Amino acid sequence: MAHYLIEFRFLGNSKHEIKSLIWEVNKKFHIRPPHRPIPHISLVGPFYTRDEKRLVNDFKELCSKQSLMEFKIEGYDTFENTRVVYININPSKELKKFRWELSNSLKDYCNLKPIDLNRSFSFHATIAMKLSPNKFEDVKKYIKSRGEINFEHRLTRVTLIKNQKILCEYDFLLKRLLNRREAKSQSILKETFRKMHEFIPEEIPEITEKSFSLFRKKRIFFIGDLHLDHANIIKYCNRPFKTTKEMNDTIIKNWNNSINKCDVVYFLGDMSYGVGSRKTSYWLNVLNGNIIFIKGSHDRSRKINFYNKVILNYKDKKFLLVHDPKDIPKDWHGWVIHGHHHNNYPREFPLINKKNKTINVSAEMLNYKPLSIKELLKLIK
Repeated sequence: MAHYLIEFRFLGNSKHEIKSLIWEVNKKFHIRPPHRPIPHISLVGPFYTRDEKRLVNDFKELCSKQSLMEFKIEGYDTFENTRVVYININPSKELKKFRWELSNSLKDYCNLKPIDLNRSFSFHATIAMKLSPNKFEDVKKYIKSRGEINFEHRLTRVTLIKNQKILCEYDFLLKRLLNRREAKSQSILKETFRKMHEFIPEEIPEITEKSFSLFRKKRIFFIGDLHLDHANIIKYCNRPFKTTKEMNDTIIKNWNNSINKCDVVYFLGDMSYGVGSRKTSYWLNVLNGNIIFIKGSHDRSRKINFYNKVILNYKDKKFLLVHDPKDIPKDWHGWVIHGHHHNNYPREFPLINKKNKTINVSAEMLNYKPLSIKELLKLIK
């Protein structure tokens, strides 16, 4: 008999952040998860039924009555009896009601578990499960040492799973049921995100000095537009290298001589480019530091956690970090750190433009070496 599950699957940056955390814990504590981790919140199930047609119809009908539902991510917690470490989810009233209505509509023909029919249902996103007692204590201690996570999120889609594969998915923004192929379509997902921006203004994550409290002796650096493996960039930007190999070796050497493993690096996009260029993940493995990646024009990877924009609060200054300055929000009037323009427009986009409050950290402007925040603050005074 087929086995079903109804869940919310994280999308975008939150998906990549949680997935990275799961893999980090798995690797550090030598945990072998039974399945490839997909960051999610279980809403109903797992359960069995012989009436799949009715299940799909009820699922669609209930979802079609809902709009976007909110929830908050509020730190980490554990189930002590079953030794599960998870991210704590604080659901809105609408989400609680939706889950309850789902369970009650299915109970007559689906063999739900008692927890599904319990109003005190615990919403959570699992990080690690089925741990030995000793490993459970170690993981719990490690997770709590990482510092709290707190942010708001929305249910954009709910997924009906059959035997660990997507059977169908309801999109609350597009207001329709998607089949498996449509649910996995990147073009349809882009349409969902476009709809999201119509309803909700873009939320730019803010990072403060306290965010780096776990890194000892941390320093902060900036650089962008490395274009590693890109032969033509030498000609386009008049880079002082004879070969691509010389360029790659010099940039990597400059980076690793400046950055140690505890430092934080804001990378402003475009790690590599060109036919036959190696993947971004390859270069991240040879570069030192804790890299916060602002997505550039040529960055493509489902495995990398990209940000479109970030606000950095440091000392008494606030900086917006974005790859291309054309994407600066209209209501932003502070300093902007960007890349994209290389050394092509030195009058409009020099290293420091005090009039427009822009800082161009393309590699060419920095002599191919990361710029520390201490040096940056001196330059803008």
